[in-house]
Amino acid sequence: MEQENIWILGYPEEFYEKAFPEPKFFADLNLDQVTAQIMAERKEYDLRKYFNRMPEDIRVTKKRQEVLRALENSEFFDKLVIFSNYMQCARGYAANYQMAERELCRQKLLLDCGMQYAHALDALSSAFLLRQKKKEESHDGEKESAGGLLEAFAEKFCRYMGDEEYQAFYQDTKSLSDEFETMAFRVEFANQRMRVVPAEKKEAGDYFDKLRALFPENMEEGRIVRGQLENPFRAKKEVGELEFFVLTVCQKKYPESFLRLRKYEQNYFVMQKRELTVQMREKGMSEQVRAPRFLAGWVLTFERQLQVYLAMELFLRRVRKTGYPLTYAVFFKEGAENCGMELKKAYDLALLLKQREKSVVCNDAYYTENEHFLVVTGPNQGGKTTFARSLGQIVYFAKMGFPAPCALACLPYFSELLTHFSVEESLETGRGKLKEELTRLVPMMCGGYQKSFVILNELFTTAATYDAYIMGRRVMAHFIKQDCFGVYVTHLQELAGEKGTGEEWKKEKEQTEEGMEGRVVSMAACVDERDSHIRTYKIVRRAPEGVGYAYALVEKYHLTYPELKERLAGSLWD
Repeated sequence: MEQENIWILGYPEEFYEKAFPEPKFFADLNLDQVTAQIMAERKEYDLRKYFNRMPEDIRVTKKRQEVLRALENSEFFDKLVIFSNYMQCARGYAANYQMAERELCRQKLLLDCGMQYAHALDALSSAFLLRQKKKEESHDGEKESAGGLLEAFAEKFCRYMGDEEYQAFYQDTKSLSDEFETMAFRVEFANQRMRVVPAEKKEAGDYFDKLRALFPENMEEGRIVRGQLENPFRAKKEVGELEFFVLTVCQKKYPESFLRLRKYEQNYFVMQKRELTVQMREKGMSEQVRAPRFLAGWVLTFERQLQVYLAMELFLRRVRKTGYPLTYAVFFKEGAENCGMELKKAYDLALLLKQREKSVVCNDAYYTENEHFLVVTGPNQGGKTTFARSLGQIVYFAKMGFPAPCALACLPYFSELLTHFSVEESLETGRGKLKEELTRLVPMMCGGYQKSFVILNELFTTAATYDAYIMGRRVMAHFIKQDCFGVYVTHLQELAGEKGTGEEWKKEKEQTEEGMEGRVVSMAACVDERDSHIRTYKIVRRAPEGVGYAYALVEKYHLTYPELKERLAGSLWD
């Protein structure tokens, strides 16, 4: 089996260590807001790096789709959550085992870590058995690839569970843990003193009730954790003085069990090197630390990467309740001729998560086999940038192997996602806005990005119209030669309709016409037919109207010449 196949996200952890910082297109497409909500579904884990880097192989993307489809089975999903919860507890015990100073407490924490780990693997085994049963019951065998990410991991996991070494660990952990579960003690109160003595199980009782009767003022809700007081052997944190005293008492009555506990630690710990902080060095802490030996690194990696799918499924359940469509992307075969691209009912997912009362408008977009760039024009606040963002989000989610925010997504497997959105002029750099835009364009155009999806939003707004036309046309020509698809949002209607007149415009068109004929398509944002003040937020394929509707905004905010003249005249008289 190829080693990389056992990673549930398709790649080992080293692949994601290169995922920092956050991709530049995240902020432009508001994907930082969307991924933040996805990660919040499993906030116990830090999942940022897994969303910051997209797969580089279409096979990995398709296999991720298979995993998410499997998680749509609620019973299978719930078992994986149980596995994750046990693993989270095991990690907690392992961390406290490393920090524990008292030998007796350290040994018990290691045993508790081992028991939680065993419970976790039992839950995972149950999940895979359920999945296998469902596949056998289905007539088509779910038609999954034999090399799926879940199948590859399950195969190795099955061998691991049947290995003699793991079986010996499981038996040692289970039998010793059962012994400690049977230990009991009795608390006696007399002459304002408390005494803990070993007892038979039936004599033990619940000393929490006795403490509450003795110290009612200290027994308010939440002041004492009942589980820690009832059973000192299950504390996740460092055992307190009372619990430690109980352990020492039980050690006298059950010496053989505690001797086995000592041997258990000798068998199942290993010394590891850790990185020390300044504070840890000041305290004189050692770089060598004890760690559980039985925690398999590839199982821990599986657990961490699995959280991406669990978080995604929980997030998708929320989105589905809104009634807006989600779909898995269909990719054209690698190496095939340009088949274009088709998206139906595309919407801005970040906007959907924000909206409370208004509905989000869906739009269609497609590229024929020769088309490469959509040039979107139309009125201000007409939905042009939102439309461009929605296409970028679809490309991102499709490449990640997650359902995309649309009803249909048929597209090429793009190598990169590139965005360039207008930003405010920076006083710190001392560069003007045009120079700032060109500086950010350089790495995009010189990076050799082929077969990418490019989104350009309001470029060269500070340049003269003719200069902006020349630069915009040449930028598109460059990306088209790199076999890229893209969206160009602009107010420069000449880029979409080729309405430029005069010798200079015609000359520039002839110089850049090679390889661009039929590659650029015009789309425009619509307004209401009866009232141009009303934006419909629909983006359709059509030639630019030649009207910017700027006057409609002037009228809306009462800034027409007569209105300004009247107000200014009034203010002068005042």
